[in-house]
Amino acid sequence: MNLSQVLKLSWLGGNVMISVIVTVQNIEKLLPKCLHNIKGQTYRNLQVILIDNGSSDKSGEICDKFAKLDARFHVIHIERSNLSVARNIGLSYAQGEYVCFVNSVDWIDAEMLEYLITINAKFNADTITCRYYEDTIEELLIVSDPIETQFMSKNEAIQLCLAQTRIHGFLCNKLFKLKIFNSNPAIRFDEEVDHYEDLLVAMHCFFKSKKILYNPPPHYHYYLSQHLPVNVLQNKEKLTGLKAIEKAIDLLSQDSSIDTRVLKDYYIRLTLSSLFLLATPENMNDLLIINLKQNLYHYDLTEHKDKDLKKCCMITRRNIGLGKIYWDMFYKKHLVE
Repeated sequence: MNLSQVLKLSWLGGNVMISVIVTVQNIEKLLPKCLHNIKGQTYRNLQVILIDNGSSDKSGEICDKFAKLDARFHVIHIERSNLSVARNIGLSYAQGEYVCFVNSVDWIDAEMLEYLITINAKFNADTITCRYYEDTIEELLIVSDPIETQFMSKNEAIQLCLAQTRIHGFLCNKLFKLKIFNSNPAIRFDEEVDHYEDLLVAMHCFFKSKKILYNPPPHYHYYLSQHLPVNVLQNKEKLTGLKAIEKAIDLLSQDSSIDTRVLKDYYIRLTLSSLFLLATPENMNDLLIINLKQNLYHYDLTEHKDKDLKKCCMITRRNIGLGKIYWDMFYKKHLVE
């Protein structure tokens, strides 16, 4: 179905409200572009919830200006907290039948929400996902995924979501029925997790969805250079991602049809990257390093899918220094951590 055909059906979804949740923190230079793109959506029935997460620059003022000029925008100013707390506050205010999340450094095509809500009028899925662009200063890349609209099984949707190796935005190119979050058992972000919190929530949403619709046209622009990694040496909260991944594996293991090997690869990848950044000859007996080394045995090597990662894990179990050499030579260059 092309765009003109979709727009002919747009009246089917026109009365459905979509809640758009945007968390904001010290991003004054990029924020106006993000908010203008939301304001300019061809689909008008929106509730835009802006969570100003203790910004010390002009981000909060920018949010207030948009709210003053457009009644669909609502601003909630909170004291500085983590992203999970901010998004949970956004969910508590959401009133739409559907909800989506937009990162404040990114932007969306003008027709994204109209296209997704209209195409779904025919299918009535709980979760709708599309492709996305990877934007850099030099180029615009379209992620290579299936090219036909289709229903996906939970396992197919999860594998497609986890196949992305360059970005870690697991919610941003998706539209969810709000009841997925609010019906028992409710889904909320783990407020003790500062990394991969969106991965855990995405897995919960896929697991709970009865219908998952994949629609191939890309609409979301993930600004890759603005999602650069925070060095673990500077932000050890990143290690809470191990807890999120482990919880996701435990959840999905309840369904034997779901392949959790890629998630186990995520777990070992985060463990290895953290270990190589944190370990020094002087701190090898520190509790943190000991625990990270122990994580390498959390899953059997046969439970991993990536052969290079499996080999790196095996080498690092024996010798961290040799493992780091293998990581730098054969693995690190392929990742955006």
